[in-house]
Amino acid sequence: MNKSLTLLLLLIFTFPLFGQTDTTKIAFIAYWSKGDSYDFRVTKIKKRWTNDKLTKNDSTQYIANFKVIDSTEKSYTLQWTFKNFLANSYRENLNKLYENKQAVNDIVKKYDVTKVIYKTDEYGEFLEILNWKDISALMSNMLGELEKSIKIRKPDKINEVKQAMAPFTEIYSSKEGIEQLIVYELQYFHFPFGTEYDTNEPFEYEQELPNMIEGEQPIKADAKLSIIETDFENFYCVLKEESTINPEDTKRQVISFFKKMGIEGKKAEKMMKTAIFDITDLNYYQYYFDPGVPHRIYGSRKTLLNMNKTIIENIEELEIELIYEE
Repeated sequence: MNKSLTLLLLLIFTFPLFGQTDTTKIAFIAYWSKGDSYDFRVTKIKKRWTNDKLTKNDSTQYIANFKVIDSTEKSYTLQWTFKNFLANSYRENLNKLYENKQAVNDIVKKYDVTKVIYKTDEYGEFLEILNWKDISALMSNMLGELEKSIKIRKPDKINEVKQAMAPFTEIYSSKEGIEQLIVYELQYFHFPFGTEYDTNEPFEYEQELPNMIEGEQPIKADAKLSIIETDFENFYCVLKEESTINPEDTKRQVISFFKKMGIEGKKAEKMMKTAIFDITDLNYYQYYFDPGVPHRIYGSRKTLLNMNKTIIENIEELEIELIYEE
């Protein structure tokens, strides 16, 4: 989701205060006021196929609230409140280990809502999470209660519970982990801000994607951003973002996979001829650019790995939909 420095340098420092007047340009700048509040329905889907067989199909849906709690000339302080979907996603596994659904629910429901306080600049670009320590402490307390309870109820299951909790512990132990998890959706929310877009010409740039191999540098992708629909009367537009992994980084990534697998020399050269590694993103941003509120955001990432007679395909989808008052 990180735009290159070239794109960031297109920031507009002299936005008009009276809205859009040039129909060939759209400047994305936040026109929020303290107290503004919007509800969104957030849906996340993860699917995986291994040799054409569906091996993973997870989905989560929850309601989130976006609220402006402070506004200055240089920044906004915002609150993103949502149901603790991570706890819910692991609840089924914990229920099996506990063999007591009510015991799990009694603990988890006390930590069911998470509030993220974060900051943006005056244009609406994300800067940082402010209350990450509070979030970390909250989740640490929940995990501690779950572990204490299982020691009493099912002491023979404690190692399994610790293993199930390991992803939680790692994610919530640092600011970086919390930001990578939560900012995932907030990055989509704030992606358009701070840039002026040409309604007639697509913008092409280089993007960096997280590397699937730990310790490796980010993967470069070639991206294109286009405005495919505009309605200046209602201050509405639709942005389409497409990106594909850079061919050189595709080769580099496959070679890294081979090294991890201990495959080198002539065998690696032979497999390189048939190996396929590909990442493609397709994102849509349907926005009321004034005041800067999304009607709908759809993000998808498709990852394909074809290596050593094994084909693995992953699809991750994110949808953020504005809930209108009836």
